[in-house]
Amino acid sequence: MKYTFDATVQNKSAGLFRRLHHTGEMLVLPNAWDTVSARMYQETGFHAIATTSSGVSWACGYQDGEKIPPEEMLSALKRITRVVSIPVSADIEAGYFAEEADLFHKFIMDIVEAGIVGINLEDADSKAGGMRSVDAQVALIRLARKAGNDKGVNLFINARTDAIERASGNPDEKIQACIERAKAYEDAGADSIFVPFTSEMETVARLKEGIRLPLNILMGNTLDPAGLRRLKVERVTVGGKPILATLNTLRKIAEELKNDNDWRTLFVSQPTYPEINNWFRQG
Repeated sequence: MKYTFDATVQNKSAGLFRRLHHTGEMLVLPNAWDTVSARMYQETGFHAIATTSSGVSWACGYQDGEKIPPEEMLSALKRITRVVSIPVSADIEAGYFAEEADLFHKFIMDIVEAGIVGINLEDADSKAGGMRSVDAQVALIRLARKAGNDKGVNLFINARTDAIERASGNPDEKIQACIERAKAYEDAGADSIFVPFTSEMETVARLKEGIRLPLNILMGNTLDPAGLRRLKVERVTVGGKPILATLNTLRKIAEELKNDNDWRTLFVSQPTYPEINNWFRQG
């Protein structure tokens, strides 16, 4: 069945997605890169999923960092929303058309029409390097909000700041830059704040204390999921780590096929061919 945009249905899904950030429990939002990874998350019991820009780009044959043509990224999103019935939030990096208001507005409308209920919108400038000014990012957030409203959907905007990695100054000044940008983005209409590249629980605690909107943290191996729950972090994402872990297994299979007579990694009991085949339409 071909996906058909329905603003009423999608706005209801966006409302569900928004409520998942206000349950008092940490929302673990796994990142998909294609239809089968998205459907696997749904079948495992997740109530919503996000996409990963790196995974989607690599699956389509492009580098991360807005190197994938926007129309190909949109096609990938449409394929994902067609095969799942849970809310999908899309990582759209810095918005692809950040310097062209009319094109950006249309792009966000196309994102919504693709079945997406939420977006990540980052303040890193992938083309010029560095970070976009607060005023410029505020204008983008407001324009994204307008584009969603113009399609009849209260789009969930996860405003990402890369100040931990890209802002100047010492660690304390970087944290303060995150908090200041979060306040400006909240005033512009953002629904949550995404601060990636935090590596210390103490940093997360300070961000949580200083940011009023739901806080999204990118999971790293130096962070503690139980500790994030104790801090009442509202949302945790995993970015490109699942596709990298999957590729790690694929590399092991490839190496066994090429170099060994023991191919045991190739043979699994779960999932089965019929199970996966039955997830998808016949034609």
